[in-house]
Amino acid sequence: MANRRAGGQSRAAMSESRARPGRLGAAGKLLATATLCAALGWPRAAGAGPLEGIAGWEGDGYHQGYGFATAGLLLGDGGHLVVPVRISGSYLYYNFREQGEEVSVRAPGAAGSLGLRLVGEWGTATLLAGGEVRWEQRLRESVSTPAASIARGGAVLQAESDLKLSGRLRPFLLFNYSGSSRYLYGRALLRWQCSNLDWQGPASWFVGIEGVGQGNRDTDAFQGGTTVECALTHARLSLSVHGGWKSSASSDSARRDGGYVGAGIYRRF
Repeated sequence: MANRRAGGQSRAAMSESRARPGRLGAAGKLLATATLCAALGWPRAAGAGPLEGIAGWEGDGYHQGYGFATAGLLLGDGGHLVVPVRISGSYLYYNFREQGEEVSVRAPGAAGSLGLRLVGEWGTATLLAGGEVRWEQRLRESVSTPAASIARGGAVLQAESDLKLSGRLRPFLLFNYSGSSRYLYGRALLRWQCSNLDWQGPASWFVGIEGVGQGNRDTDAFQGGTTVECALTHARLSLSVHGGWKSSASSDSARRDGGYVGAGIYRRF
């Protein structure tokens, strides 16, 4: 946009950037930890350590997206009760129209969480709690420079479950609540393991379908799509891609329909 050059930031735009914390959650949960897929429920491979790395990105056709990288420590790994500890960094970018003009948001963030995980022949179930902070910066179409970054923090609660049904069927459920934006995110993924059921071969392939619902009092979004995942057994590495259709709306704009795509990676160390 031609008018985004060096210059002053209006007081009205700075006030607006403080007035809408709910907007942050609207796009901030596009991905969250939704790419945590089959890898969390793998049988423990020989030599696998207690460390895990997770990263992912998702974006849509409206130049909105979310990327993250997480480092985790699994205390008590190998037993039926595990204590996961995670720290993560993320980057959020999205836009919306307000009062007839475009508002662009860029917001890096950091979070930490601690939880409990039950492990059994049926799969895994995990509860996590922690805190997050995000530094949000907004740029309105009518002004030349973005407002100063505003830090917002709050508690984070998360529940996730990776189940093993009928040999090949592997449902995955995820719910995440962000207290800073009062935002709820839910994902249901139904995966089918196509190969390497005994986990003795070099790779296991999964295909699946997913549904996502998210929102707060300011905005909502619904997504439906397909997933493909390859779990490299001996490397303790999982790669996944997913995509499909998304419909989103906010309190001051019409509903928008379009596509979304995403990718994720998981690695045990």
